[in-house]
Amino acid sequence: MQSMFTALFGILEKPLQPGGGVKTDNSILLVYPPEKELDFREHLLDRFLPLLQARQMPCYGLDLTGFLFDNLPEETIQDLQEDEFNDYQWLKQGLAKRGELALQQRIAAIAAEAPGCTVLVYATVALYPLVRFGEILRGLRDLPCRTVLAFPGEERGGKLHFMNQLDGGNYLAVKLFWR
Repeated sequence: MQSMFTALFGILEKPLQPGGGVKTDNSILLVYPPEKELDFREHLLDRFLPLLQARQMPCYGLDLTGFLFDNLPEETIQDLQEDEFNDYQWLKQGLAKRGELALQQRIAAIAAEAPGCTVLVYATVALYPLVRFGEILRGLRDLPCRTVLAFPGEERGGKLHFMNQLDGGNYLAVKLFWR
């Protein structure tokens, strides 16, 4: 785990490229085994974020624990609860689209407030299985910030699996793996 955070720090020390990279965008995936979620989160919150703050590197930790309830209007949640009884699959798809859009808007708002900052998105398991993070990052490629995404999963056959489920693809993010 330490090597993953050391590599991340090395990337964050370098200035943000205005147009992103040639083969990557300004996002970074931290890929680690799902069973290490608590260890990962402890290291991120107790060691890594304080290190960035001590070095005066602009960063923002975005906790997704209660994200859907905090970022969707109450009437939307009420409507979705009623729809659950009519068509569960439709409910799940509608909630997924709303969640993905809300997360993209939240990250974009943070980037607008603090251009050049690093947004560290963690507790991503809270949005499982609704959100496809490949879709989230695809909509954030042009932001003037780095988006670092906690990704409890693995790469199998060249494809990323979030919590053991295929998570789309075409990630242009830099991938750092737990070793």
